[in-house]
Amino acid sequence: MKRMSVIRIACLLLLLAGVAVLPCLAAGGPLQGQSYLFQVTRDSHYDRNPSLMQARDGTYWLFYTRGQDERKIRDVDGYNPDYDYYDIYYRTAKTIPGLLIAQDRKVPGTYPDNAQRDVAALLAGDGTISVFASTGLGMGGERSVYYYTFKAGAWSGPVAVPLTDYAAHVDAVEKDGKLWVFYDVGYELFVTSYTLKTGVWSAPVSIHTDATIAKALLDGGRFFVVWVPPDGSGVYLSTSGDGLTWTSTATPIANWPVLTDWDPVLARDGKVFRLFWAPSDTEQFLATTSSPDPMKPASWSPPVRLTTAMSGSTGWWDFWPEPVLRGRWAMGFPALVFTSERNREGTARIDGNIWLYVSTSRCF
Repeated sequence: MKRMSVIRIACLLLLLAGVAVLPCLAAGGPLQGQSYLFQVTRDSHYDRNPSLMQARDGTYWLFYTRGQDERKIRDVDGYNPDYDYYDIYYRTAKTIPGLLIAQDRKVPGTYPDNAQRDVAALLAGDGTISVFASTGLGMGGERSVYYYTFKAGAWSGPVAVPLTDYAAHVDAVEKDGKLWVFYDVGYELFVTSYTLKTGVWSAPVSIHTDATIAKALLDGGRFFVVWVPPDGSGVYLSTSGDGLTWTSTATPIANWPVLTDWDPVLARDGKVFRLFWAPSDTEQFLATTSSPDPMKPASWSPPVRLTTAMSGSTGWWDFWPEPVLRGRWAMGFPALVFTSERNREGTARIDGNIWLYVSTSRCF
């Protein structure tokens, strides 16, 4: 990425302030056209798996994990970032552009023997920020889901979520005064809930077998959870009104031909649902599709590629997309944060960093 010009910064501020997005709320087609990429983190270690939320006062909180291994670059001296140990970092800012220059801060606490590769942050109804962490099928002898809380200006935790031993990936949403935590164990997808008033965790409920890397969306009082099979053969969708009884698609709602599919995340885009995910071959790139009726696989639009993840014969990983909301309750998002191994110029593979993708041709 070249040095940001005044025009590019102004464009970013305009898009993310919402001035240019109002005509886009009813749009439902695949994303196309020009885009800008802005590098958020620049530490030489491997940064990955962003989780973004907005607090009651409007402050954006961007969480991500940072590898401890000094080899830093995938495949250099045998380094595999999927098997690194990670520290949890975050940035805060009143605007999305402000996150680009905000200070890196480490979530304090005595970390468990857990890779903490994946994180999911949410804002509870009482104003508490909860950050859930899991191994991501990485390292560690204490392999439950753990969570940290930020309340009244102070951090506490980590605390293990009961009955989540050997959890791999994690996501979380709030509904009906409960924190709902989604995780997979042995490639079976579960959900458990924490009642804020009583402080009691429910018994886990199985959503689907042969499912991993799940992300949840709450829309119209219903849960919509996207996930992939262990072999990455497409993105599937499960839905429930109460978190107890689940219905799942029998066929994928999206897949990229020939490639494997990973890191799905679902969001509401005006009148349609929009899926982002990361198909993979020698490189891993970001893609999107949309549907007005998400449980009908045939209703999803042809997928569109968002990033190249390639320069000449050199490929890298772009993965773990996270939509950027325009406001705390707004539907639609003009940008994504994601992980990329590209260098600033987009010509070579380096360590992982958090990036911001902004579409300049339409709002999504």
